Amino acid sequence: MIRSSLDEELLQRFQEEHIYSCTEEELNNIPELDNRVNIPVYVYEGYYHSLSTNKNVFSRNPNPLIGKDFHKPAAGPFTRAFFEAFRVVNRNIFNDLRENLLKASSFNETKKDDVSYLLANWIEQGHHFGDLSVQIHYGQGNEEKLISGQAWHTDAVNSLLHLAVTLRGNRVLHSKRIKPTNNDGNRPIRGQLPMEILEPQQPGDVYLSSSTLMRHAPQFFDTDHATRSIAIHARFLYTSADVNHFYSVRTADSWNKMTTVLANTLSTANIQIPSLAQVNSQLLRMQEGVVR
Repeated sequence: MIRSSLDEELLQRFQEEHIYSCTEEELNNIPELDNRVNIPVYVYEGYYHSLSTNKNVFSRNPNPLIGKDFHKPAAGPFTRAFFEAFRVVNRNIFNDLRENLLKASSFNETKKDDVSYLLANWIEQGHHFGDLSVQIHYGQGNEEKLISGQAWHTDAVNSLLHLAVTLRGNRVLHSKRIKPTNNDGNRPIRGQLPMEILEPQQPGDVYLSSSTLMRHAPQFFDTDHATRSIAIHARFLYTSADVNHFYSVRTADSWNKMTTVLANTLSTANIQIPSLAQVNSQLLRMQEGVVR
């Protein structure tokens, strides 16, 4: 996992957006939000895309309880500009990842798709971090589910690259993974066993992970609307046909090669968070119809 943060002026600008700042009454009137309120627990989730276009994009709903394709609306211009700027400032990292995936793929020899080849294509299309889930939580915390194990899960393959941005409130990410040593970057030592790691997530905190590959659980505390938790989870954008094809060509060998490439590339990646100026520049380019 790679941890970083938004700078203060970027966080403040994010918090000015209506969906991240509106009153409780206004929250209930945002049509794109999936209202899953079950008092005393208040949960709202919005499904958007972060591509440069302001048009809907036909793609799969990331909620596994829904899991259907639909015409996914565009997130607000500023939110889309942030994720587009993130893709731009880290272009070299993800280009390297794509190239390493293509090297690991057997496509050139077999002319048949495998998971490394398909993941490389999703990156080539600019669909990494293209699927956004805006999650808003308040009310009663989830301590019982955390203790019982109900909160623990692994994500679908859209989270092979998963960028989470906390905008309001406090929560804790629990994960079971091998913790790297201080002198070895993000690389674990052979033979290490997974351990439970607790990482507080506060406004402005950002992390990049492969949440498909690690068991994890969010911990929410007792809050009200004023102290609500808001986070954006950005994952791969794809259709049901895309992911069904991905699963159909998956083999143990191809999966191991792909996950090894992911781990090795990201372990040395120097991920950059764009500045407010860079996001505003990207926003202007989007408004002028210029992509990247």
